Amino acid sequence: MAGSQPSTLRPITLEVARSLIAPWLASKMGSRDLEIVALRSAGAGSSAETHIATIRGTIDGAQRELGVVLRRQNNDSDLFLESSLELPCLAMQAVGRVCAGQIPVPRVLGLELDPALLGAPFMVMEQLSGRIIAQSPNYNREGWLAELPLEQRAAVWTHALEMLARIHRVDISHGFEFLDRPARGARGLPQYLHWVEEWYTWARAGRPHRVTDVAIRHLQSKRPADAAIGLLWGDPQSSNFLFGPDGTVTGVIDWEMATLGPPEVDLAWWLFFDDLFSTGMGVPRLAGLPDRASCIAIYERQLGRRVQHMEYYGLLAAFRMAIIGMRSVDRQIQRGIVPATTTARENAPIVRLLAQMLGEPLPEVGSDFHQYMGTLGMAASLANEGDKRRGG
Repeated sequence: MAGSQPSTLRPITLEVARSLIAPWLASKMGSRDLEIVALRSAGAGSSAETHIATIRGTIDGAQRELGVVLRRQNNDSDLFLESSLELPCLAMQAVGRVCAGQIPVPRVLGLELDPALLGAPFMVMEQLSGRIIAQSPNYNREGWLAELPLEQRAAVWTHALEMLARIHRVDISHGFEFLDRPARGARGLPQYLHWVEEWYTWARAGRPHRVTDVAIRHLQSKRPADAAIGLLWGDPQSSNFLFGPDGTVTGVIDWEMATLGPPEVDLAWWLFFDDLFSTGMGVPRLAGLPDRASCIAIYERQLGRRVQHMEYYGLLAAFRMAIIGMRSVDRQIQRGIVPATTTARENAPIVRLLAQMLGEPLPEVGSDFHQYMGTLGMAASLANEGDKRRGG
């Protein structure tokens, strides 16, 4: 909830995993001899902390070891409205059932919504093989993608865009009813925009936000009437794909914003992040990656139709990022790290970009925003130190 205070959770150690999680998971998997033999921290994201574990015992009728991922919800993570681990679990289970291996999603092994066991809801899923394209350090500067020959870099990007289009071609007529929210309006873009506006109203918290107020009015009044309806992954960016040694996609992860809506919503989000980590950060885009027009063409070929209204969906992507930025600043205020008087919510680069897109007067990005960004770097350093102390 907005205004919630951070809570201290008991650290998840190998001892805790063995004594509490192993019996719970054994019950979920129907295994009498299941044990957790290794555990390491993979860091704390915006909505959940993540651990990688190895389990051993009778699994699917045979004695073997299996890598699993444990995610525990952050009680003080409130970037998103109604954030819950239940939604990504339901989404991955539905995709796994309907797509029969065509879209590689982790198998959900167990979900616990009762916070009694670990202090917060948590879930366990099978660990898929593959590697992500890291955003820190920036993949346009260094990392395994930058080390590939030019044609192989292009192939990786192509595989990702083709997988995104494959997601959008999923038959949603059966098995995805949990994503339909009739109380929010007609299915598709009207319902999706209603959710976005609810999210924005909650994040805005009654405070004046000139540019974003104009943006949401524009998005509602200029809403395309002919928008398609499909399954939206919600957060398609390079760090949420897993890639095999040959550059093909081995996993599609992080379904926390899954919903129904126009496929162009997801494509615009991908293009937004593609641009953010190059032009947006003043970094030359990695040679060999398809340009924007080529990315759209690759996606369209796999989708089987031309995309529409991409300028509109680009504005929607920037608006969503502005909400995330707004909530991120508020989290630092709630933690007492930046003052409540900060102007970093309104005078931020993403809000300036929105203003440019809308033809509105541009806000000045000043010292408040730079101070806020400094606190994020400090928080990341402290989190890394905490992981080291816990043996992560």
